[in-house]
Amino acid sequence: MRFSPEVGKGNRFLFLGNEALVRGCLEAGVGFIAQYPGTPTSDIGETFKDILEQQPALSESIVHHWSANEAVATSSCAGAAWAGIRALNPMKHVGMNVASDALHAITLAGPNPGALVLVVGSDPGSLGSHHEQNERFFTWMHHVPMIEPHSPQECHDWIKLAFDLSEKYDLPIYFRTSTRSAHSRGIVDIDDIAVAPKSKGEFFRSTDKYCSLPPYAINNHVRLYERIERVTNDVPTFGLNTLYPGDAKIGIISYGIPFGYAMEALHQLGMDDVPVLKLGMTHPLNDDEIVTFIKDLDQVVIVEELEPFLQVNVREIAQKNRIIIPIIGGDAFPKFNEFSTGLVASVLAGITGKQPSPRIQESKDQFDSFKAKIPSRFPTFCPGCPERAMLMAIKKATNDLANPKTIIAGDIGCYVMGLNPPLRISDFIICMSGGLSAAIGLSKKTYDKIIALIGDSTLLHTGLPVIVDAIANDANVLLVVFDNRWVAMTGHQPPVGKGRIQFEPLIQSMGVQWIKTVDPFEVDKTVRVIQDGLNRDGLKVILCQRECTLMARRVYDAERRKLKADKTPYACDTFQVYNCVLCEHCTQELSCPAMRRMIDEETGCTVMAIDEDRCNFCSVCYQICPHRRIKKTAINPHLETKLKLRRIEPQ
Repeated sequence: MRFSPEVGKGNRFLFLGNEALVRGCLEAGVGFIAQYPGTPTSDIGETFKDILEQQPALSESIVHHWSANEAVATSSCAGAAWAGIRALNPMKHVGMNVASDALHAITLAGPNPGALVLVVGSDPGSLGSHHEQNERFFTWMHHVPMIEPHSPQECHDWIKLAFDLSEKYDLPIYFRTSTRSAHSRGIVDIDDIAVAPKSKGEFFRSTDKYCSLPPYAINNHVRLYERIERVTNDVPTFGLNTLYPGDAKIGIISYGIPFGYAMEALHQLGMDDVPVLKLGMTHPLNDDEIVTFIKDLDQVVIVEELEPFLQVNVREIAQKNRIIIPIIGGDAFPKFNEFSTGLVASVLAGITGKQPSPRIQESKDQFDSFKAKIPSRFPTFCPGCPERAMLMAIKKATNDLANPKTIIAGDIGCYVMGLNPPLRISDFIICMSGGLSAAIGLSKKTYDKIIALIGDSTLLHTGLPVIVDAIANDANVLLVVFDNRWVAMTGHQPPVGKGRIQFEPLIQSMGVQWIKTVDPFEVDKTVRVIQDGLNRDGLKVILCQRECTLMARRVYDAERRKLKADKTPYACDTFQVYNCVLCEHCTQELSCPAMRRMIDEETGCTVMAIDEDRCNFCSVCYQICPHRRIKKTAINPHLETKLKLRRIEPQ
């Protein structure tokens, strides 16, 4: 209902920031969406996919693609824009590293006659990413305008403006959200949906615009400066920046989520007379707007997370206009992690000499008390995860990575959690496909065995060229490909070409001579295959083929419900612990969350037990218990209909 064309102006709904953004895109007449999934923007694509499934009539106007990587997605969106379509390209912040190469040429050309909006989800605090890179500097390098919303309402309203600006100025627009703004909720006033008028556009040849090679590249570069200068001059007319007046001689400049922290902190400190400039467009800055705000102040405080992007630009404007006042930012605030109201209030109190409100300390004490009550836990794999089973098999095959001495080249995916106790199995992690890339160099300069890890989606993202490099340079590496049929860590999106790309013949066709497929739930067989691979030279590949257990369990539960509804009896296996001697082999080697300690009611001793509500029947603990105290119970073994966890989704 919230995304229906039948529901429009005059209605208001509770939306996540990303949902409000999607609604705004529909109202703006978006016609093409392409992205590689990544937190915190994955659910933008998920929402579009659900909308198109529930309202198939919209598919005549709107196309959504899951792309192989961010560069492919950005270029796909540019192609749609060049046919006159409004295109949306969501990605996570580190995805901009991948998209940047394509984006630079696209920006030189411009997206007209259509429009291109990039939604880039930043992640201060690394809440869902392997680092918190401040990617805002790409906007300066590419000369693209950047909009940063604070609330779901602004996500909704400003994404529509972003499409308008992209069309008007022939520039991609960088719409930067964060984990907090993308996934916070708020009431949003909606407008009418403007269904894209046509599913197909038209491309008009224009060599000098679209072919950024000499001499056209230089001409486009000149034109790019002209376009961004027009935007700079027009910033005050966009209605994105808001002045909150005050009489104090200290002023605050902020944006997005940090603006909320700043306003709450000022209220806590009793500094409601402080003028605040809230920037909705954080690049480019309009000199007159900034000068008007700071010229009569004694000092300015920039409240921004991560590196001082705004502080540098505001200082530049102040210097050009000979305004000599302290402009404080990254020299007072931490340049890492996400902020909070308490942190901002504490820093502002230190700058101004104000005494923090007792409420601030009370809030911090209460927060710290929860930290003391809730034990710290490492992120871990789900019960029955095939990737945990494979990593455990690697440790078994290498005698805990010591014999033979083995280096584990990690990568980005669920298996990244193997670096935590008790597995501790990734020696380094760089980026998507960075593990195998680094392993190539290592293999030339060490006698150690090397195992590189990669997921099926990462393999298609950037891994195939690395395999070519490993083959060409005769890298002595054992590559483990986790083929679980889902981009699991970002919410179970389907990898590109799901069900149509067969990895074994594909990799063989590239020149890999030794490639084996294993089921990691067959522990002893998997261990033997790993040992065999390590004893061979060159690039070897093991396909660890087991569907993500969360998705396989959904199918299992659906089948079970259907059998029960039909009153059809069925066979299945369950697992229990009997007479446990508490060797803790299962927790130290496997560490499955379905295993838990309990007090035996008869003996009063502490023993291990299997939480049957969490167990996914993988049988790995049953296979590895050295004392054979984990038993399999076959229920209704005489029945032909047997319910079990499927290994892999049928093609």
